[in-house]
Amino acid sequence: MASIDAGQVLIQVQEFLRNSALSSTESELLAFQLLVWAHLSVGDRLEPESTIDAAASRGAAGVVEALSRIALIDDRMRQAFGDAPRRAQFAGDFVVPAAHAAKRLAEGGIFDRFSPADMAAAVHQGTGEFMTVPPEVARLMVQLAVGPNARSVYCPWESSGQFVGPLLSHGSRVYVETPFATPLPALLSLVREAETDIVLGNPLRSPTALSAGHLEKFDAAVSIPPMNMLIDDDVVANDLYGRFIIKRATGNGLNVQHILAQTDGKAAIIVANSFLFGPGKDRELREQILIRGWVEAVIALPAGLLSATSIPSALLVLNTRSKSASVKFLDASRSFFQKSLGKGRSTLINTDAIADFCTQDQASTFALGERAGEAVTEVVSIDEILANQGSLQVDRYVVGRDQREMQARLEAFETTELDVVVEVLSPLPNKDRGVDSPSAIEVHEVGAVDLPAAGYIRTPERTIKIELSSRRSGRVDDVFLRAGDLVLIVKGSTGKIGIVPGNVPTPGAGGWIAGQSAVVLRSRGHGVDLRGLGLWLRSRFGQKLLDSIKSGATIPMISIATLRKLKVIALIPQWTEIAIAVLEEEDDLQHQIDLLRERQADIAEDLWAKLLAPESK
Repeated sequence: MASIDAGQVLIQVQEFLRNSALSSTESELLAFQLLVWAHLSVGDRLEPESTIDAAASRGAAGVVEALSRIALIDDRMRQAFGDAPRRAQFAGDFVVPAAHAAKRLAEGGIFDRFSPADMAAAVHQGTGEFMTVPPEVARLMVQLAVGPNARSVYCPWESSGQFVGPLLSHGSRVYVETPFATPLPALLSLVREAETDIVLGNPLRSPTALSAGHLEKFDAAVSIPPMNMLIDDDVVANDLYGRFIIKRATGNGLNVQHILAQTDGKAAIIVANSFLFGPGKDRELREQILIRGWVEAVIALPAGLLSATSIPSALLVLNTRSKSASVKFLDASRSFFQKSLGKGRSTLINTDAIADFCTQDQASTFALGERAGEAVTEVVSIDEILANQGSLQVDRYVVGRDQREMQARLEAFETTELDVVVEVLSPLPNKDRGVDSPSAIEVHEVGAVDLPAAGYIRTPERTIKIELSSRRSGRVDDVFLRAGDLVLIVKGSTGKIGIVPGNVPTPGAGGWIAGQSAVVLRSRGHGVDLRGLGLWLRSRFGQKLLDSIKSGATIPMISIATLRKLKVIALIPQWTEIAIAVLEEEDDLQHQIDLLRERQADIAEDLWAKLLAPESK
């Protein structure tokens, strides 16, 4: 029952609409509406005069009239067929043979052979209008959240029928709540035997699933809520149901809290990666659901999975009935789990292995690693995750072979946390940069472009005007770079590091400050020289270590809290002396290289200056 076969079923009907005034997308949807209409007609679920064959016998006008009549039967029929008369009218006389084709397919039991869910997927995958996932992913989400004994399933923001489809044969009541009036969920619900509610509304702003004035609780939930959206403050302020534990969370966090408030059981939710590691209120929310033991699994998803966005995402499996002491992490972005569909789109494969890992005991971790040929899973205790700022970023815990080897090599040496050796200083805030006031001073700003691959930092090219605020904590001149400081980029070109030379200008006008995307690592004690540490962090080994703590959905970042806890080699004095000697040699060679480059650039200029001089003519 592959979706490509289901798409060919649609073509059997759509072929007759090819020369009509309908677009390809519109004719796909009308073809599916005709198939569902035919299915209802063959199943004796309509009045005789409203069946598809009776309507087609009266020509195109009869089809339009019958579709208008069945759309008035009830709300669900209106949602399924409300816009079908308009499409049929645009199709003109071509709609009649299309209706006959749909009737023949329905009489032949086409919905018994091919899944209506895959037919619907063929329709909405072509439109790209909604945030959808391939059928394999939707089925996996339903499999992870909806057990055989679930009596009710909540599907907020379900606009495409992608979750109603996998639940066609499930006996649970399905409640679809969507802000978009689309026919696909309603069309699929007409093929379901169990109860299905399709309600138009905004789940976050005005929830509609209520019972006796309280939120209705469902046994399971599956959803892809909007990602990275700004939510008006009044949504939380006017909440009547106590949904939000963390009221100032981001839109992603508010959506997750809403789904949890309506779920008494399991929920499978696709979220933006930023929710997994973001600071502030989202971190508080993650810690809350971790402490309650509600997080069962986190699955990193490959790029190109969502139809309407390129935002990196992950699948959260939550369970409000459990008290998990650990979380299962799986990296489904590895080649073992993904397949390219072309044009930047992808889907999941080996979903049975994902489901087995999420639902079975920890012994499945080793077996799955054996099948994949590399480490793709990890089971981590709640305590360890909480010690990592509640980060649920999968690559924080599921590490590749190179990182495992690096950690093994690091364990062979004496190590210390970076925070023991250095003070991590934040850069001057943006509000004090680029100011134009009598008290402003001009300084040099060190950015990623100024950090060389060898030697010390040269004089930065960019100058800006800043104002030193007396409200800053610490000494005012702490913002200025000092000899031996390390400048580390923590946003964008993360991991790039530079060493401040001994001839750095003194604090004040003409001094150097770190750029907005950097932090300054400054020695905590007198006589502690950080140049050896800087040289080591700049090495391949050090860069791999810094890579291991990167995070970021779109822009790579290093969390300051994570950086402070980074284990680094405790350099003994002899090693530091050797490292400084190497650094000085590097810098000397770099100086010679710079001179040679200047000489190289001058050769051609000198030639033309001589040849074009007046006396040479």
